[in-house]
Formats: sequence, C-alpha cells, structure tokens
Amino acid sequence: MAVVNRKIASQQEIAYALRNLTDADLRRLERIARFRIIGLNDLDWQDLLHDAVARLLDGTRRWPKDIPLVVFLRETMRSIVSEHWRRKKNTPVLSEAQLHRIDDTERHILENAPDTTTNPERQMLASETLAKIEKVFQGDPEAMRVILGMAVGKSPNEIQKEAQMSSKRYATTQRRIRRKLAREFADRRVTK
Repeated sequence: MAVVNRKIASQQEIAYALRNLTDADLRRLERIARFRIIGLNDLDWQDLLHDAVARLLDGTRRWPKDIPLVVFLRETMRSIVSEHWRRKKNTPVLSEAQLHRIDDTERHILENAPDTTTNPERQMLASETLAKIEKVFQGDPEAMRVILGMAVGKSPNEIQKEAQMSSKRYATTQRRIRRKLAREFADRRVTK
C-alpha cells in the first residue's frame, strides 16, 4: 500500500482561503451546519461552524490542500457532531422519579426531553441522507428554504412568510420536493 504524502495548508493559506470563501460557499456551509445539528438541542449551527473554523485555525484539524475547504469544513462539522452524539450517548440517564417538575404547570422534564432513540448507525444514515438531499436541491434555493424550515420544525405559514411565498407557490414547491425525493430515494421505498 502506497503512503500518500499530503501537503498541509499553512496558516497563511488557511487565512487566505477563509477570506476568499464566496457567498455561495458560506450559504452552503450554513445549510450543512443547520442539517448537522438536527436533533442536537445543545448545539447551534453557528457554534458548529465556528468550532470547525476554530479547529482549523488553532491547528487541531489540519487541512490537506488537495481537499476543497468547504468539503474539509463539512467533514470537520460531521466529526464535531459525532463527538456530541457520543457524549450524549455516554451521559447518565435519570429516571423520571429523580426528575423534578420544571414549572407551575405540572409538566415533567421528560415531556421536553429530546429523542434519545438515535444510535450511531442511524445518525450516519441520516447524515448521508441529508448530504444527498442537499446535493439534489443544490440548484433550487426555494426548495432548500422549505426543507430547512421543515427540518427545524417551522409551520407552513412560518416558512411561507419567511420565504415570501404564496400558499400556491409553497404547495408547488412541496410537490417538486416530493417528486425529486421519490426519484432519488426510489431504492428505499417500502412495498407491500
């Protein structure tokens, strides 16, 4: 097996590359970060992106120059999210009896607890699926706005208002999304 001798970017090259990220690159990194944090209530997309850049700048992560910077940052964010999921998995679980009521409305903390049914395999599949969805809708910013809105739990009315869409345009966009996803993920359909 041949050993690949990769050239690692210097601090000056890193600074230059970061300064020269295009608006499209920055929007793509934002979308990637927003997708990656789905299900992680304790991590914000901006924090995730900043952490990835900080690791690049402080030398924790070394950037091989033969890999595009956006791809490198995407993979760094994937790694950071994986660390968060591992920590969540190893966090001790309290029984309901050990939890206190959180306010005067008599709701339990469990009612607001995040879903803990994900495992590393499901998380990896979800990450791959999100990457494929992003690629499929790469040239369709309207569909991406709808998908991102849905991913963070926004209502159709909220999405329409933020995207300045009519209800008819929203419905058309949803149909386009469904058709494209049905084509791309035809191999995952369940038949009865």
